[in-house]
Amino acid sequence: MKSSYSKVWEIFIKFFVTSALTLGGGYAMVPVFKKKFSKYIDEEKFSTILSLAQSMPGPIAINIAILIGEELLGIWGIISAVFGVLLPPVWVVVLAGTIVGKYSQVLHPFFSGIYGSILGLVLGVVYSMVKLQKWDILKILILVISVILAYFFKNFTIPIFIFLVWWYYVRGYNRDFRRR
Repeated sequence: MKSSYSKVWEIFIKFFVTSALTLGGGYAMVPVFKKKFSKYIDEEKFSTILSLAQSMPGPIAINIAILIGEELLGIWGIISAVFGVLLPPVWVVVLAGTIVGKYSQVLHPFFSGIYGSILGLVLGVVYSMVKLQKWDILKILILVISVILAYFFKNFTIPIFIFLVWWYYVRGYNRDFRRR
């Protein structure tokens, strides 16, 4: 019993500290989560968790917290991870709402300065996802067509995405999903 409390507390602390100290939102937290939970979750399992978290509605940080918490400790892992990832931003929003209006001119250079590091973190996540992907000509074609259609037909992005996923699935390229 004592060890399960310590594991719940450990998950809470890891998510709380990551959420409190990472600037740039959920995608900037992804590499930190990957490193902090690497002794519990291997790279392939983390990639699966990241893929599922991206496909779920809602903020990526909450989705990853739910999936990692469930993977490690079930419902108590979910609760501790979600509270850990949620509390710092809530406190920051309340605090920032009172301070930013008063000191906005002083804080502007700070926010301009961290833009590059946030961009680097997000590009690092994209690179690691692309590197792990098993590419074939059909996936490349779907990616190119999706980007072109999303650029020119912004109002139809979701229906186009749903159609392309359905088409990819119907064509029989879901062998990886059938095995699981």
